[in-house]
Amino acid sequence: MIKLIASDMDGTLLDDEKRLPPDFFEVLDGLAEREIVFTVASGRTYSALEHLFPGEYKDRIAYICDNGACTVLGGKVVDVTPLDGDTYRELLEACREIGDLRVVVCAENGVYHINSGDKFYSEVGRFYKKHCAVEDLFAVNEMIYKVAVCDERGTLAHGKPSLDGIFGNRLNVQASGEVWMDVMASGVSKGSALAALQKRLGVQRTETMVFGDYFNDVEMLRLAEHSFCMENGHEDVKKMCAYIAPDNNHGGVTECIRKFALGDRIGEFSV
Repeated sequence: MIKLIASDMDGTLLDDEKRLPPDFFEVLDGLAEREIVFTVASGRTYSALEHLFPGEYKDRIAYICDNGACTVLGGKVVDVTPLDGDTYRELLEACREIGDLRVVVCAENGVYHINSGDKFYSEVGRFYKKHCAVEDLFAVNEMIYKVAVCDERGTLAHGKPSLDGIFGNRLNVQASGEVWMDVMASGVSKGSALAALQKRLGVQRTETMVFGDYFNDVEMLRLAEHSFCMENGHEDVKKMCAYIAPDNNHGGVTECIRKFALGDRIGEFSV
């Protein structure tokens, strides 16, 4: 019996226009009737997630935010693992030295970046609702949850190996898209946050269902017996999952929840 469902957002639950599936809230009501906890797990901050779920739904959902650095349950922060100040400053210096990396800082009270033109400002706005351009990221004096880094040369080929070479296991650098990566404190991931949530709720791996599409979802996908990669997901991630879900533009997450967690068979989605 499924007791906990976690889903990545961009490329998974949301379509390419950043919209929820049309039947999402109907499905959420069905999950509530069965006392199944639904969790959104995202690289986005809480402020960039909560507005998607109006009224009573906002606090009904659990949130794994900032790729696992912050978890919100019942409208309250229950777990947080920030970057320490010295490491944060060292990371900014490293990004500057590597060159051609644009940085977005996800902090306790907002999302900050250097003004890099209208195109980049608009791109950041697709993922973060409350964000602003500042003159000096070193001057951000708040709790830092994570740093998102844009590398148009490709995160897997350039940015991630460069940062891994500098920091080793002192930071967790995860590719979240072809040109984006998220940098958190060591040990922080969607998987570590989901494991803590499973423990808090008393839920086993066999009772967990997870949806994802990219490498930053892998740790949490491994914590679910019912693991789904989206049809539009990375081919290597598909190989790690038990099932393939229809793509994000055709409501793959809610379709699979309806067919499995809400009662129907799911054999047709097997790899």
